[in-house]
Amino acid sequence: MRYRQDDPLPGWCELRRFAIHAPGPVTSLPLERQYPRERLLITRGRCQISAGTESMVLRAGQFWDADEGVDDWRVAATTDDAEFLHLSGTWGDEIAGCGIWTLENEPEPSDAGDPVPYAKHTRMDSHYHDYDEYWFILDGAATAVVSGTFAEVAKGDCVTIGTGHHHDMPDVKQKMRGAFFETTLVRRKRLGHLWEHTHGPAEPDPIRSAADMPRDCGNFACLCRC
Repeated sequence: MRYRQDDPLPGWCELRRFAIHAPGPVTSLPLERQYPRERLLITRGRCQISAGTESMVLRAGQFWDADEGVDDWRVAATTDDAEFLHLSGTWGDEIAGCGIWTLENEPEPSDAGDPVPYAKHTRMDSHYHDYDEYWFILDGAATAVVSGTFAEVAKGDCVTIGTGHHHDMPDVKQKMRGAFFETTLVRRKRLGHLWEHTHGPAEPDPIRSAADMPRDCGNFACLCRC
């Protein structure tokens, strides 16, 4: 459920590797293909991406996909505050999306999601998707919940969320700035937040279970292979 960028991700994840880069001002940062699918998501500032004869400047919230046959590219230049995610994996052609977001506690948070047995302090609602999702914590600290499993997350963490599994971020210890990545659409291929009270039963995929996280060794990456 909670991983760092050097940890092996569970076998069910279409995201196979990720890296958070905050290079500062650069004149060239070479990158290369690691898996069939590659995406750069700009999470702060601006970055100039060069690949072959193409060159473009992207700002926070925009992304670039490496086309098939493009194996080497580079971040040619950045603003001083630039930050970006390098995502590598095996997702399909039809994916849900990606973006950046912030979250903090509110005195009277709204909640349109499914009912939960725990206290809520944020506007985030408990919901599920017709695709896998990944949360990346870029700044701050919070509590994440996936199918009833709680994890304290902070800067540099990735939260893996399987298809059909309810997830939530009910409490923020320090204002959270994050990014999300949603991979291949499956089942009914619905976009956005889904709720049982509106969209029907969640039917969480049992293979994509947050309960696989070890509970005795304290190593979130070992998947009970200790």
